[in-house]
Order: sequence, then C-alpha cells, then structure tokens
Amino acid sequence: MTTVFSLKFNCFLLLLCLSLSGCQQESSPLIKIGERSITLSIFRQEIKPLQTELVLLPSEQQKLLLRQALSQLIDQELLLAEAQRRGINISEQELQQAMTDLRGNYTADEYLEILHNAGQNPERWMQQLRIRLLSSKVAARVTSGKSLIDSLQVQEYYLQHLDEYRRPEQLQAKQMLLATEEEAIKLRNRLLAGESFSKLARQFSISPDRENGGDLGLFSLGQFPPEFDNILFNLTPGRVSQPVKSPYGIHLFLVDKRLKAGVLPLAEVESTIRQQLQSTEEAQLYRQWLQELRERTEVQIDWEQLDKLHFNKAE
Repeated sequence: MTTVFSLKFNCFLLLLCLSLSGCQQESSPLIKIGERSITLSIFRQEIKPLQTELVLLPSEQQKLLLRQALSQLIDQELLLAEAQRRGINISEQELQQAMTDLRGNYTADEYLEILHNAGQNPERWMQQLRIRLLSSKVAARVTSGKSLIDSLQVQEYYLQHLDEYRRPEQLQAKQMLLATEEEAIKLRNRLLAGESFSKLARQFSISPDRENGGDLGLFSLGQFPPEFDNILFNLTPGRVSQPVKSPYGIHLFLVDKRLKAGVLPLAEVESTIRQQLQSTEEAQLYRQWLQELRERTEVQIDWEQLDKLHFNKAE
C-alpha cells in the first residue's frame, strides 16, 4: 500500500513540476516595458489580423513585419501606461459616440455584419477603437499649448503653395424641377414678372433641394451633366433659363452670381492653413515626445522567442 501511495505521489509531483514548468515558460515575457509584461501568446493574439499576410511572406520578411508589429505594440503599451499615469480614460459614452460616428448611416447590426465580413473580431475592434481614442487624448494632452502658429508662418505657407488655392470659375445658382414643360413655361413667366425664384421653388419644385429654395450652392464646370453646364455657364446672372429637359423632368435655372477664376485670398483660407500647420506641428511634437518616452523607459525584448515565431499556411 505504501509503495502504491509513494508511486502515485511521485507521479503527482512529476505532473506538478511539468505543469509549473509549462506555466513558467508561458509566463516568461516576450517584452518587458517598465513594470508591464507581454507574453508570446498575447503577442500572437495581437498580430492575428496579420496572419493571412504573414503566411505569404518568406521567413526574412516575416521577421521584418513581426518586428514592426512588436515596435507598434511597445508604443501602444507606453501610451496605455502614460494614460493611466495621467488619469486619462475613455468613458462608455465617448466610446459609444465614436462608434455611432464611424457607423454613419448603418445600424449597429449592419455594422456588426460588415465587421464579420471583413474578418474583424468585434470585441477586438472595440478594444482597438478605445486605444485609438486614448491615444488621441494623450496626444492632445502632451501637445497642449506647445504649438503656436503665427500669422507670418501662415502667410509664408500661402505664398509657397499658391497653386493649391487657385480656383476655377464658379457659379452660384438655383434650380426648379417640374413634371411638364407647360408648367415650366407658366412658372418662368411668373419669374419674369418678378416673383421670387426661391418661393416658387419651395412651392412647385419636385426636386429634393426645394426645401432650400432650389439652391445648388457653389459649383464649377464639370460638376453637373454637360447639357446643364452649357446652359448655366452661358447664362447671365439674374436671368432665368429657358426650360431644360432631362430624364428627371423639366428644369428652370437661375444664376445668382459668377465668381471668376483666380487665387483664393489669404483671408479666405487663413484659418484652414493655420489649422493644417498646427496639426502638422502637433504631430511632430507628439512623435518627439513618444521617442523621448521610449528612451527613458526600460524595454527588454526576448529576441530569441520572437525569432522562433514563424507562420505557414498550415497554421
């Protein structure tokens, strides 16, 4: 009896040692970033979306892509640690609002189906969205008040990029869409007698833009079908066109004003340029801050574990 018990106990100890050895191997970190650790299995999970690309690459290119993914994961962990240190977080309301913005006109179920069809895990996608929102918050915090763009910088950029601000000839016009030519002629006569185009458009037009008086906004040559362009760009501002037939019905057009081709004035684009320059400078400041964060954080990588990682089509 004692021999049997001893044998069973020894087997138990052997299994326990093997189990502990396996756990120790699994818990051996692939990366240590300060106090944070990432195991190989976690890294494999993180790079799962890359697997279909990895299996098509030769060994050396796989290594290169894996090292790039490792670098991105390190940056992500640095950001998460910094967000925690600064008390920055993403509320459920912020996350839901971001999801709503991304979905656009799709319902939650439709967007979920889109994710599934794209091979995306919804939970992982949500996690990555949260991380992107956190990254934006951290970036805003570390660059706040450090990017100051003055008027001279704006003017210099404008003068160096004048071609970007050249505009073609543009028109601002209104239209009315009617079912029959007879109705169009009657309404044109009322317009020639001085009645308001916007008012009649709201009352009689069958086009969706009737709600804003038929306003087409500003447009340049080529944005409408050629048969419309031929009428509009040869129409004197303030004049009502003859009825114009299209597959949709009968149109009446009125050109409100004509803007000549030329360079947009600085005053008109100044705020856009300032915002563009500020975004560029903030991005540079953020990259610099992240590089400094890397340099002052102790990062240890088990390159041997990483180099043994290989993907083939059988996986």
